[in-house]
Amino acid sequence: MMMTRRLRAAVCAAAAAATLVAGVGTASAAPGVTPADVTLDLAPGESKTIDKTVSTPAVPPKPDIAFLIDTTGSMGGVISNVRTNANTILSNIAAAQPDARFAVAEYKDAADSTPFRVAQNLTADPADVTAGINSLSASGGGDFPEDGIGALYQVATGAVGFRPDSTRIVLLIGDAPSHDPSGGHSLADAISALQAADITVLAFDLAGLNSTGQATAITEATDGQLFSGLNASEVSDTILAALHNLPVTVTHKLRDCDPDLSVSLTPDSRTVTSGEDAAFSEKVTVGDGAAPGSTLTCKVDFLINDVLSPGFTETITEHVPKATPKITTTPSGETPAGGNLSDTATLSGGHHPTGTVKFELFGPGDTNCTTPIATRTGDLSDSGTAASGDVTIGAAGTYRWTATYSGDADNNSVTSPCSDEEVKVTPQRLTGRAYGLTAGASLAGLQLINIARTPDTGPVSTTSSGSTSVPCTATLSGLISAHALCAKVVTTEFPGKSEATASIDDTTIGITGIPVISLKTIKSSSTTTCSGSSGTTTIASLKVGNTVVISAPTNVAPNTTVNVGVVKLVLNEQIPFTTPDKGLTVNAVHVTVNALGLAKTDVVLASAESDIGNCP
Repeated sequence: MMMTRRLRAAVCAAAAAATLVAGVGTASAAPGVTPADVTLDLAPGESKTIDKTVSTPAVPPKPDIAFLIDTTGSMGGVISNVRTNANTILSNIAAAQPDARFAVAEYKDAADSTPFRVAQNLTADPADVTAGINSLSASGGGDFPEDGIGALYQVATGAVGFRPDSTRIVLLIGDAPSHDPSGGHSLADAISALQAADITVLAFDLAGLNSTGQATAITEATDGQLFSGLNASEVSDTILAALHNLPVTVTHKLRDCDPDLSVSLTPDSRTVTSGEDAAFSEKVTVGDGAAPGSTLTCKVDFLINDVLSPGFTETITEHVPKATPKITTTPSGETPAGGNLSDTATLSGGHHPTGTVKFELFGPGDTNCTTPIATRTGDLSDSGTAASGDVTIGAAGTYRWTATYSGDADNNSVTSPCSDEEVKVTPQRLTGRAYGLTAGASLAGLQLINIARTPDTGPVSTTSSGSTSVPCTATLSGLISAHALCAKVVTTEFPGKSEATASIDDTTIGITGIPVISLKTIKSSSTTTCSGSSGTTTIASLKVGNTVVISAPTNVAPNTTVNVGVVKLVLNEQIPFTTPDKGLTVNAVHVTVNALGLAKTDVVLASAESDIGNCP
């Protein structure tokens, strides 16, 4: 049977393009997988499809090539051709596949003394292979058929020692068919043994090898090729061309893959001619449970005829993006100045966020939240919340919080918007009043004295720091005489405080019907904060008629009462406010007289009043 037109064209083209010296079958691309390294950043549940190209080697990987040559008398020219070109064949194959191994065996006729012989077991040493080929000589042979089937069975069952996981190729070279059975084995036996050993047979027909169709049956059963119609001078060229044009099957195996990373290829395998590209569609999918921020890897080994060679492993690296949780905040409500502000942040979504939340508080006027006036840090709880703790604020105004989650290995950081967390601090109301004296007296219904508050600051009500005073009254003459009467109110914003003071240097009360009352240097003060109020009174001396009540400067106890005849004096009179506020009125001296309803007197000396409202 003649060589098919396609095979003859392939052989001739390969030989013409390269010749024996230069080699045959250059691949269109360097053998390997493209791309070999794939880096992705898919989110959980996402997939990506990648075009994958596997460039197969010109010669199948890890080849174990056995020369099985008919060495009966008619084969001298063929043996000579192979012997002459042996080094070229060996070096060409070794250049394409440095891991190549070769063996040499011969067969003759059953009638010959040695119908089968291994001239050289499998070896990588070209000198040993050449020596094995050189040991062959054409002799013997009886009738037309030879003992080829028996020789194939011997090779298939271990005669040359093929390596595990190798690409096993037998170069069957002959010019006559085989006895069947041969060496005790039928054609079917030989084919079964070849298939079991995963051997591909390339048959080179010198006139009669396939005359009974045996070579066709063998090559078709082993995915080999039959080259017919050759003459002796074409054998070596045809061998080289055949070894560069073998069918190879590309498959794949996944290795060291993270459970959350799945890889599939379509189709599962491809069969191409060695040296050609095999195209695949690769789909990479990240599992829904993949941890954000994690790195997943998977290796894909592409096998040529079930053999993994260097350069045929793809590495997939998937960087799962961090999750971005949502942050919501709940600032404390409106508070008076001097109160506390706080913030609570709650994270939702993300991937089990852990870490801390930084809270920043921005003062009034900082509407863009650029310069914090206070910073607090809260640990994130298992429930996803964090608290700032309290920040005490003195000045009124609109404040703004921001909350920034720090992020962790699985989650991005996130900050709440400045405009989301406005909270108002309302001002404290600071009030007070102070005056030197006020007096009223009557006798038998006749008004004797009516002195309004002198000098008087008037009611003071403010939300800011300040001082309110009036000019001191130098002298007051009449039934009541006094010198250097002064009054003053001082307010402070933070901490909120109102302080009122009143003082008189000398006072004489000489009203008809009561003893003369004389005092030296009296002073009252009333101070109020959100913690409460306090008051003091100092008197240098006090005399009622001939009775000396105070003879030296004294800090008078609150609400000290002195009765002299019809005269009642309350010293350091302290009157707390009855409103919810914390105010206090302090009168240094309060003089009252009620004599049988006829003589009435009511005199207040050095009065100070303070109060504060809207306390936290």
